[in-house]
Amino acid sequence: MTVTTADQTRHLKSYSKFALYRELSKSGIVTLVLISVLGGYLVGHPLERAFEPLRLTLTLIGILLLASGSSALNQIQERDIDATMPRTARRPIPSGRISLAHAWTFVLVGLIAGMGVLAWLDLQLAVLGVAAVISYNGLYTLWWKRRWAFAAVPGALPGALPILMGYAAADGRVFTPAGIYLFALLFFWQMPHFWSLAIRFRDDYAKGGFPTLPVALGTAITVEHIVHWCLAYIGIALLAPLFLPVSLIYCVIAFPMSVKLLWELRAFTRAPETKGWLRFFLWVNFSLILYIAAAVADLWNAKLFPGWQ
Repeated sequence: MTVTTADQTRHLKSYSKFALYRELSKSGIVTLVLISVLGGYLVGHPLERAFEPLRLTLTLIGILLLASGSSALNQIQERDIDATMPRTARRPIPSGRISLAHAWTFVLVGLIAGMGVLAWLDLQLAVLGVAAVISYNGLYTLWWKRRWAFAAVPGALPGALPILMGYAAADGRVFTPAGIYLFALLFFWQMPHFWSLAIRFRDDYAKGGFPTLPVALGTAITVEHIVHWCLAYIGIALLAPLFLPVSLIYCVIAFPMSVKLLWELRAFTRAPETKGWLRFFLWVNFSLILYIAAAVADLWNAKLFPGWQ
């Protein structure tokens, strides 16, 4: 079959539109959200019950739609501020690559469809989804972030809800020791993750009028807080056997990861404003994925390889 120039042009236009909406939805952040949802679901799934791939798929689709709509709404809310910061000036709305009307359509479709899927699965998932959107797009975006240097602390609440939603979708309950533990792990992870990024883009945040911790109190104080929160995050990760039925496999993976993260934290504190920040930032992110993966591997080992017990 011959591919014409017109076909190629249509294909390129379709791809460029897809890439544009992916950018509007902050696909990188949404991917991390979905990883946490998957981890929460696999940790929360009772091993004696048959696995339900359709329920997992619908949970991921519902949260994908909700998170994409919420992220796009954040870009609508901050479009004027984004235009003043070099890091965000090329985002779809301030750069003029997408109209405000199209962005609003994307937001409404994502939020309504996502909420509908979650409500159909389990009403408590929809309630958690509403709480995440209100706290992120309402309280954090419009209030905390614009007025408070420590906005990242309450702002971590909506960021920690997706893993709890994944857990609740599988287990059927929200307030269990395991669910609260997973929520705490995600909550404490976010401060070293965000504040290291805020140090790197301190000038951008200052231009946008956001009083982030590095802007308001300086790099040295920010690094001190990163150290405290990172140590707490590592401590919580190592306490997993107290809240989850994990043992040897988890410890074999989590302990070396914690030592490596401490090493990277030490290097970061010595030169937080050089390119070394990126190593720490990436290792903080990788550690979260590895901690969750280690818990899943340990929990599912009994089901997948019963002969090893």
